[in-house]
Amino acid sequence: MTQAIIWKDDVAFPLNAAYLSRQLDVRAGAANSYAVVNGAGTGVAVLANTIIPLQSGATWKVYQFTTDSEITTLDTGALTLGVNYFAYLCDDGSDAGLLLLSANATAPSGYNATNSRKIIGFHYGRKRNSLTVADVTSGCVVPNSVWDLCHRPRCSPEGMVDLGNGVWVDAYLVSIDEAITFAAGNGSPLTAGTGKSAFNALPLTGTEGLSGYNFIELARRSGKRLLSHSEWLAAAHGSPQGADANNTNAWAATGNSVRKNCGYVVPAISLLNVVDCAGNVLEWLDEFVTGPDGAGGWQDVMAGLGVGQIWMYGATNLSQMCAGGNWPDGVHAGSRCVDSGNYYPWHVLPAVGCRLACDSL
Repeated sequence: MTQAIIWKDDVAFPLNAAYLSRQLDVRAGAANSYAVVNGAGTGVAVLANTIIPLQSGATWKVYQFTTDSEITTLDTGALTLGVNYFAYLCDDGSDAGLLLLSANATAPSGYNATNSRKIIGFHYGRKRNSLTVADVTSGCVVPNSVWDLCHRPRCSPEGMVDLGNGVWVDAYLVSIDEAITFAAGNGSPLTAGTGKSAFNALPLTGTEGLSGYNFIELARRSGKRLLSHSEWLAAAHGSPQGADANNTNAWAATGNSVRKNCGYVVPAISLLNVVDCAGNVLEWLDEFVTGPDGAGGWQDVMAGLGVGQIWMYGATNLSQMCAGGNWPDGVHAGSRCVDSGNYYPWHVLPAVGCRLACDSL
């Protein structure tokens, strides 16, 4: 171990005025955070000069990491695609302490909440390496999913990735967590229900009775919000365009008749490691458009660049924007596909779901 204890309430450690004069809390080794993915993508590392206190029972111990310290040891089993993991600093009875990874969100195997502290989290999934469609790595720590106690979203961070500029978004389309109950039938206010961002889960849509309003309610219940158009475009950048004849790059072939579980198509991931932006289901956005009556049509604003197309539809009422394209949209589905047709927030639409966002803590 490269970390060392520098203070605890023990006679062998004289009282240190520098620590007693301020709250016992984490001091990041870097400017704003202390956790990064390790070079192999098989774990994380705590940056040098990080200071982390741990209350073990009634005893406070304060550890300083004198060098960058990798955490790759899993308490049990093996790292599994689509799972959220946590790194813990554990009091194993030694002054060095112990660093462990675990899929358990409370404590690693053999420890509990009174003798361990959760200090880092990450998602083990896929990452896009370049704009080359097939250049995707499966089974690795998603780099921008890594969070720590100094750098994380305000909401629960599981299944989210950092877009930068203080915005985190769900890596996956929203799926069911707690069972959904309506006050008076489909589209009416929710009396129960929450969503989550999870790999291999079926995305929620109007098939479950949800309107645009209901997705806003789901967001509120989880401490999140719908994405703006500009946030969605940033998240979707680099997602391969759909095709009419196949689902090689996105679940969007014109012959499709159903949605698929999140992450079903491996290349359907953006440069910021956001999954299923193109195809599968449309996504409600937190922006509205309006316009005069008139016939609609697909407008290809970036012909041949693989970014999808824009559906323009005149509407005298205010329509909520949707993005990405759904399962049979073919070449129309892409990273700049925005459907601004007659989508009103009270509509219960089987082809429309969403992903959610949160600001940094």
